[in-house]
Amino acid sequence: MNPPPIQWLPVFYYAAQYKSFRKAAERLCVSPPAVSQHIKSLEAYLGMRLFKRNGPTLTLTDEGKFYYQSIQPIMMHYHSSFNEFDRRFNKRVLRLNTPLFIAQELLIPNYMHFKVIEPNAELRISTGTEYIDFDFNIADAAIRFGHGNWPELNAKLLCKVTASPICSTIYASSHIDSQQILEEQLNNQIILTTDESIKEWRQLFPNITPKEVVVCDSYFSIIKSAEMGVGIALGIFPAVNNWINNQKLQCLTHQMFEIEAGYWFVYPKQRTDNTLIDAGYKWSSQLFGKLPKLG
Repeated sequence: MNPPPIQWLPVFYYAAQYKSFRKAAERLCVSPPAVSQHIKSLEAYLGMRLFKRNGPTLTLTDEGKFYYQSIQPIMMHYHSSFNEFDRRFNKRVLRLNTPLFIAQELLIPNYMHFKVIEPNAELRISTGTEYIDFDFNIADAAIRFGHGNWPELNAKLLCKVTASPICSTIYASSHIDSQQILEEQLNNQIILTTDESIKEWRQLFPNITPKEVVVCDSYFSIIKSAEMGVGIALGIFPAVNNWINNQKLQCLTHQMFEIEAGYWFVYPKQRTDNTLIDAGYKWSSQLFGKLPKLG
């Protein structure tokens, strides 16, 4: 028996990875019925079921688990080889992944400044809510918020940060008693976060008891929701300095809390001596260095 047609492998791989025909279809830019038909053809060719179908939920059969593990190295090699080919022969494009908030607030408004540093290069900015896997994403470098300890990456600090609760003036006037101590002000309030467990809040305020937790899909959504008076956000300074200076938001306290995090420029360790990555770091570093001070 010959192996199945190779074009079926990525279809099965992404369906197994996402446990969803719909998500696999989005990843492959095809329709869900097309993915379903490919899987049926693959199962018919192999003569066995690879998935258990329980409505929209997919789980792998034992045969499916074995096949998925078998083709993982093939797909990983396929992705990494193409990414390296693309980087090697298309060196005048810098693909930079970044949090949406940083892209909107800092990078895109200063896009043309990159042209001053690298006039003959193209900059492509992508955004996301999770750390990208450089083996599976066509990106040369990224800006990350975190602790900076990623063993497989070179990490250059762009900016250390502090944190403090912020909200709109309207929300503060109708919900906040400024005579209370800060943690009491935060109790029985609407807290904005990307994590339902509000871990980042409890690291600073262990005994906080919010009235409600509103989970947003990105830090940009958190800040926009705070501006609209939905609730209280944890401001990351100096990234949100403009929002305070322009009176779109206000601080609940003058106290700034040190946190073990910052914004970092990161890229795989094997990508050394890359002038475009160097230019990307120089550009990003200059932009973070020019963030305004609080008025």
